[in-house]
Amino acid sequence: MTMNGKLQNGFAMHSGAFVLETHSASDVAHTLIDSGRQKEPFYVFDMDEAHRRIQHFKSQMPRVQIFYAMKANDSEYILKLAITSGLGFDCASPGEIYKLRQLNVNPKSIIYAMPSKTAEQMMYARDSGVLHTTFDSSYELKKIKQYWPDARLLVRIRVEGKSVYNLGDKFGCGHDTEAIKLLDEAAALSLKVVGVAFHVGSGCSSIDSHENGLRYAKALFEHEARAGRQMKIVDIGGGFLSDRTDRIDQVANIINKALEEYFPDKSVQVIAEPGRYICDSSYSLYCSINNVRQVIKDKEVVNMIYLNDGLYGTLRYNESWHKVKRYRVSTDEESLEKAILWGPSCDSTDRIMENFTILLPQCTPSDWLVLPIQGAYSFGFATNFSCLPTPRTRIVISTELWYKLKESKVFKASDFVVNPDINEPLLTTIPKVITENITTDVKSPFLLA
Repeated sequence: MTMNGKLQNGFAMHSGAFVLETHSASDVAHTLIDSGRQKEPFYVFDMDEAHRRIQHFKSQMPRVQIFYAMKANDSEYILKLAITSGLGFDCASPGEIYKLRQLNVNPKSIIYAMPSKTAEQMMYARDSGVLHTTFDSSYELKKIKQYWPDARLLVRIRVEGKSVYNLGDKFGCGHDTEAIKLLDEAAALSLKVVGVAFHVGSGCSSIDSHENGLRYAKALFEHEARAGRQMKIVDIGGGFLSDRTDRIDQVANIINKALEEYFPDKSVQVIAEPGRYICDSSYSLYCSINNVRQVIKDKEVVNMIYLNDGLYGTLRYNESWHKVKRYRVSTDEESLEKAILWGPSCDSTDRIMENFTILLPQCTPSDWLVLPIQGAYSFGFATNFSCLPTPRTRIVISTELWYKLKESKVFKASDFVVNPDINEPLLTTIPKVITENITTDVKSPFLLA
């Protein structure tokens, strides 16, 4: 039964979250596939999983306030969940600020955490009511003085760490070589620096990086105090691994101890900018197969599997924790064979997980593959290359979480589908067929055979 929206050609037109009383997120996916009515790849977004991640982060680091890095996943339901969970937001563009203001987020709950901004971007943030931003260079200070002089600033320092993406190559000044000069320059320009920010790099696996950053920040707080100035905010950034919920537990313990050592004064506000940790595990991709063929490579049989999503869709980047498995589970013991996964475009570089050795049971075009932990950056990096569509998403929420959220001012009644038909396929991405108004007097060549 569909409570909001209607069916068109047998497909659900609504995008509301399915309220599940007895079923799980995986039950919904299995029912969709097993019904045979869903032909195209799709995501399942489990709102409860994202909620669990938020609550676990809060429980592990109770002093740290979350400012969600929305660049990781800025879908409407993720943002609404973050708002109702009492999170702030890390924005990196006027577009992100605009999206939050559309949802009535207080601009004081936003930090424009981009150290290099154009004059137009600064003025947009300023006029939107955003107060806080970061800087890491003298030129940025001069621009801020001209276009956003009332901004409250955090100096962005560089903190090294073992990470998948080393942000220190692009952003952050040296804490011991540049930061003090910049703080003094900001004071000379009558700009107000209220804190220190750092980011250990996306997907950071070195557990001492945050502790190092807090130690560097403490030294800069002391410098400002000696100069008769006061800072009140420490932004420890993101970088938290996302493959397991408890992945943050060890680093959280280190951060908590470092805060007690370096910033025992509870009037100092401590914020963090987790992105992928919040959203990654809540999305799973179920991808249909278009074709399969066997080839011989290096005297070995390899199965070439052609998927209906790929490099130009939501599978552009793959991390070490990403896995793929066949949806269909056989009762018989099956051998695993090497496989190459190709995307649906005509581009020969459209190969998925090329840096992985992929072993799968033999697949057919009627099979599906499951790719869990795909909620971070998948949609943000997707393109419109060759007019290929992005997979649609089935959003699900438990009855228990729905009861907590439904009365909030953020969600509307139409955001949820009560008593849903979980067999209902998602709206097709195939465009409408145009048969009328065929022009015959153009000079384009016809195919004659």
